[in-house]
Amino acid sequence: MPESDEVFLRANAEAGEVFERLRRITEDRARDGGTSGLSVLELTREAGLELSKSDLTELRIPEIVPIHRFIPWDVWFPWRPLWCWWWHRYQPWYHCCPYWWHRCHWYAE
Repeated sequence: MPESDEVFLRANAEAGEVFERLRRITEDRARDGGTSGLSVLELTREAGLELSKSDLTELRIPEIVPIHRFIPWDVWFPWRPLWCWWWHRYQPWYHCCPYWWHRCHWYAE
């Protein structure tokens, strides 16, 4: 296996660990959290993502996300732009697929 493939596999495994923690934390908080929304900054920081309010603004993610217990977390929680953000910040030589990149990053019209 070429070295670049091994580097990508390690990076992908690291991303998988971070987003698995985010999934677990989000589902636990949603289950225990009543009807109020969840703080995206609090959840992401607990999962190991060092986001700021300006990052949320750039990604157009609200600070508080409403809980929808009747559907899976990955439908109502904005993890896709966070996925692109993680790859861009921690593995800048790899890129999101074009579909996600254009869906996650907004451009002035």
